[in-house]
Amino acid sequence: MMFIDITGIVAILCLFIGLPGVLCFFGYKTKKLKQQKKALELKLERERIRLQLLEEENRKYDRIIDRRGR
Repeated sequence: MMFIDITGIVAILCLFIGLPGVLCFFGYKTKKLKQQKKALELKLERERIRLQLLEEENRKYDRIIDRRGR
């Protein structure tokens, strides 16, 4: 009987199927993490702008209160 050396077949399958699959998976995860980071940065910037607007509104009301207190 002739035995087939399955080790070589498995090595070739891993090289041509497994390795690209792993690389694509990590590439996908990296891209997804970059997108999440960008979304969080945009959300942070939006909150900074919102805070600035609230501070300006607060100063406006402080001036109104100061004028009425005189």
